[in-house]
Amino acid sequence: MTIFENLAIALDNLRGNKMRSFLTIIGIVVGIAAVVTVVSIGQAGQSSIVSDIAKYGEGYFVVLPGGEGGGTDADLLITSSDLDAVRKLEGIAAAAGTTSARLTTTIRSTEYRLDVTGTPAEYAKLAGLDYAAGGYFTAAEERSRQRVLVVADKFATEAFGGAQAAMNQRLKFGGRVYRIIGVYETEESLLSGLGGTVYGAYAPSGSLPGASGSVRYGYVELLANTGNTEELRAIVADVKELLAKRHNASPTDYLSQTGEEAQQQVSQVFSILQIIIGSIAGISLFVGGIGVMNIMLVSVTERTREIGIRKAIGATPGLIMAQFMIEAVILTLLGGLLGAGIGLLASWAFSVATQWPFLVSWWALLLAVGFSTVVGIFFGLYPASKAARMQPIESLRYE
Repeated sequence: MTIFENLAIALDNLRGNKMRSFLTIIGIVVGIAAVVTVVSIGQAGQSSIVSDIAKYGEGYFVVLPGGEGGGTDADLLITSSDLDAVRKLEGIAAAAGTTSARLTTTIRSTEYRLDVTGTPAEYAKLAGLDYAAGGYFTAAEERSRQRVLVVADKFATEAFGGAQAAMNQRLKFGGRVYRIIGVYETEESLLSGLGGTVYGAYAPSGSLPGASGSVRYGYVELLANTGNTEELRAIVADVKELLAKRHNASPTDYLSQTGEEAQQQVSQVFSILQIIIGSIAGISLFVGGIGVMNIMLVSVTERTREIGIRKAIGATPGLIMAQFMIEAVILTLLGGLLGAGIGLLASWAFSVATQWPFLVSWWALLLAVGFSTVVGIFFGLYPASKAARMQPIESLRYE
């Protein structure tokens, strides 16, 4: 009997027990689907976040109070005058701090919530915004603390019908009136409205409620004129030393992180998550493999007389073993292919919902299919060897 005849017999047996075969491979399907989904989403998330960080430029870094002592001392907060001094350092292309406020306004009986980020005008160099209309506010508008806004295109469309229609419109937040001078473009996603829609916006830091005197920042973003790692480290050290001198502190009282360090941290986090969830998926595959072994043992028992007849007419133990091994491998391979398909579908749906890129990890697909085959071989070995060891006479007596 050839391998193809064994294959045909195996397929006939599986077709004759469709429901049992399907229930047997559920563990394999879940495990493989989890592996493919986690790897694909992990790579997509890592790629998306890393590319977002890269948009700021190779010389991007952040500095914030809160070093060796932990926490943030109010005396260490970075002021507008600190930023002016930092901008004079050699190698600094831009420096900007951010504050925030949640503001609510009503337009034609509809309430809108805006998360307004307060920044200096120089933040435009760091934000990398694309504009549907208008632009960012100027240094003069920042210094005079004018109440001007740069709003998201989604808000402009929903509140006024479009970016151009929103220009120069006035929004009232409590007792403050702001004028829209720019509309920036945003990416849509199916998750945008979850938890209620809150729109983004930018305004001069000094114009936000509660701002008085010199604005103080707990977090500042900077852009250096170089992407060279050693040169960037030197510039970061200069910034921390300058801030420490101005606040009678130590450079170690300030934390810093470059874009490259942030990318490495993101990669490490996603790698750890993939390992953890991959391990859980591995347990599912192991449980699925035990299910395959159990059902194959049942199949061997049910087909005892068939085994006896085949041996009586000349089938060798090797052929009997091959038949049951092929059935086990087909079961797990089908589970692997089905799981891979479900995993790809889940990854695609997630990418549509989040606007992350849809990345197909071919090595994960090959690993999933290969591993499911190995599971079939490993867990099918004992039932197959049991069938091969059966004696023809005893098998023919079985009722």
